[in-house]
Amino acid sequence: MNFKDVVSKRRSVNFFDPNKDLDLKLFEEIINEAVLAPSSFNLQPWRIIAVQSPEAKEKLFTACTQPKIKEAAMTLILVGDTFGYGRDNPMWNIKIEAGMNEEKVSQLINMCETVLYPTEVKRNAMAVRDVSILAMSIMLCAKNIGVDTHPMIGFNEDKVKESFGIDEDKTVVMLLSIGYFDESKTLNPREKRLSFNEICDIV
Repeated sequence: MNFKDVVSKRRSVNFFDPNKDLDLKLFEEIINEAVLAPSSFNLQPWRIIAVQSPEAKEKLFTACTQPKIKEAAMTLILVGDTFGYGRDNPMWNIKIEAGMNEEKVSQLINMCETVLYPTEVKRNAMAVRDVSILAMSIMLCAKNIGVDTHPMIGFNEDKVKESFGIDEDKTVVMLLSIGYFDESKTLNPREKRLSFNEICDIV
């Protein structure tokens, strides 16, 4: 699809066709393309839990009572690691294999701990920021091949964590339903977006 068409036709669809599954190879293609999204130091502090089975959907529905959870082919739980800069992140080893030395790795981790993300608020912001960029990338990559999405933040995070065994040092950034629009329904017209002159100051 032409990129302008991808951007203009992507919508947060409220209605998914419950009779249309998402081919797992197609889903894998979407994710493998979407992870080209940038992240701090390319540490990619994210995990995706793809809720597909009826049993898993029912569990998620108890924490997010929106029909999309049951209707969409799947809903992604997008999880951010608030300590994603830690030495246990395998991306550091990949950087070392590419030529970075251990001393440089230690320096960067120390900078993260003491300068960039010294507080819980800043660590959480890092995880939310990086995962949100990934989420937008998923939405665009999906639309490019005719797959629809809808991001959601209206859920009980504690219940999601408990139901899906997510550690306390992780943050559930958003849920993202993914599948195919129910063509028997009608979306509301797209609301106005603020224009260049309304949001941009050149200094």
